[in-house]
Amino acid sequence: MSIRSRIVAQQKAWALGAGLRPIASGYLDSVDANLRLPMSPRTLAAFLAEEAAELKEYPRYPAKLRALFSSAALAVNVFEHWVERNPTPLLAALGIEGSAQRIDFEARFPISPEGTPPSVDVAIALAGGRTIGIESKFTEWHLPRRPAKIRFKDKYFPPEAKLWSSRGLPGCQSLAEELQDGRTRYRYFYATQLLKHALGMATQCDGGIGLYYLYYDWSGPAAREHRKEIERFAGRVGAELGFQSLSYQELFQRLRQSIVSVDADYLAYLQARYFND
Repeated sequence: MSIRSRIVAQQKAWALGAGLRPIASGYLDSVDANLRLPMSPRTLAAFLAEEAAELKEYPRYPAKLRALFSSAALAVNVFEHWVERNPTPLLAALGIEGSAQRIDFEARFPISPEGTPPSVDVAIALAGGRTIGIESKFTEWHLPRRPAKIRFKDKYFPPEAKLWSSRGLPGCQSLAEELQDGRTRYRYFYATQLLKHALGMATQCDGGIGLYYLYYDWSGPAAREHRKEIERFAGRVGAELGFQSLSYQELFQRLRQSIVSVDADYLAYLQARYFND
């Protein structure tokens, strides 16, 4: 059984234990059933935006946010709790200094008026002006990516400019060029996606940026290779991006051990659903 299949089986077992009925290979009958709490109006608006796809129902498959294995649902279940609360314990668990002004989902940072910018799963605006972007992964990284999936669209390499370098990210520029021409490859880690986020955030955020990679870990050969690729990426551009990586398991343990009290129902839900190993 593949790692992804094991995670899906784990999630199905949780759903059945919670009195829910998984359908269609790991989907629930509604988005609300897949979330600990209903989304706040601001979060719902972000997922209903024209460019968003997580809530769209299609003839052949349900909305992504109905999937038990949805990384967006995982992010909402972890971060939505803090949207209307003091997020000090969350920031401490993430290793972020400062205080948060707001937490947003599906944040978009376009590099130009044309095209649809990729969405950052979670963006935390800090009081000092710095913005932290968080990319969330659940089961996605467990499958190696094909070479065609790690390249950029041509718009990222206009003949007259070096986009990352022009935003103060020369290391990212070099790495992006190596990915584009095949000199460098990441099979499990989503380097191309994070470089896009970095460029968009550097274009739109004047107060500085930080980029976080938050992933659901699972032991095995793929996990070891995944960690090596994270370290390789951090060695190339980590200092330039304020890059940090953290597993959801590590984040949960830090929240559970927080010196500031964290809601017991919130922790109990997360443990029962995601961390009850």
